[in-house]
Amino acid sequence: MAFPLKPAELESGRVERVMSIGRAEFFDMLPGAVGLPLVHRGEQVSGKTWQLIAEELPALNIGLLSLPRLRVQIDFPSRDGAVMQDFMARFDRHFQRGDG
Repeated sequence: MAFPLKPAELESGRVERVMSIGRAEFFDMLPGAVGLPLVHRGEQVSGKTWQLIAEELPALNIGLLSLPRLRVQIDFPSRDGAVMQDFMARFDRHFQRGDG
């Protein structure tokens, strides 16, 4: 299930997610989440209606457990709410793990 977009996200054309995933795994999975074609330059990726920046964050450590974290910022220059909703539904569904 995709997270509903907030009014501020729809107004700004920017969505941010903090994800528990490593950089390499994220970029390996990304084409399945956003479709092709895409242009990948370093930490920036862009498609026809969006631009994405991924930034590694310090790992989340809980006892002996260490979870990688990635802050992902997705910009939609057109600020088209329908485009944003469709894109994020596919993106969130693709990166969903387990049952929830």
